[in-house]
Amino acid sequence: MIEAMEFPDLANQFNVSGVPQTTINQAVNVVGAAPEGQLVEQIKRALMGE
Repeated sequence: MIEAMEFPDLANQFNVSGVPQTTINQAVNVVGAAPEGQLVEQIKRALMGE
């Protein structure tokens, strides 16, 4: 976890467009607060390489 305002270079690298933003393996981005089930599905998706 990083603070986008304190690490603007990393925020730019990961194209942070809102907070919170969850980036998984640089492949999946979830912007905004997401329900637990949605995050679990996105983690599975990232692990499968989608």
